[in-house]
Amino acid sequence: MRISIKVRGGALVRQGLENIHLETPQVGRRRVRTVLNRIVRRMQEYPEERPGSTYHRTGNLFYHWKIEPLSKIGYSISNTATRKGRAYPQYVVGDAYGISQAWMHKGRWPLFRDVTEEELLALPQEILDDLMLVARREEFKTNEL
Repeated sequence: MRISIKVRGGALVRQGLENIHLETPQVGRRRVRTVLNRIVRRMQEYPEERPGSTYHRTGNLFYHWKIEPLSKIGYSISNTATRKGRAYPQYVVGDAYGISQAWMHKGRWPLFRDVTEEELLALPQEILDDLMLVARREEFKTNEL
């Protein structure tokens, strides 16, 4: 007994699969970068000034958010703002553990860790959505098998 399976347009399907395979890491990296851009934009939003405050905002924290590639494994987000030679972002937005935020910023500035976790929750579905777009662009349709 023998069963034969024939794929119509086999060369096109094979090429589509190869193109998806090549593009998959880029889709993931693009999506991760998009999420990191959203994190930075949210972190750049300044809350309303405290009533009666005489502090003059410099925008230093805003302009020092950076997204940097980590070779082929991903990206890092950092903020290198300093005042009088001292780093201070952790006192405004907390650190990677969600601590170190100064009392006067609690409840006014979002914690960097919380914003990051919220944005990353959307990542898996977004990556899947992107892969589906790549598959459609390659005209890879299951009904051609």
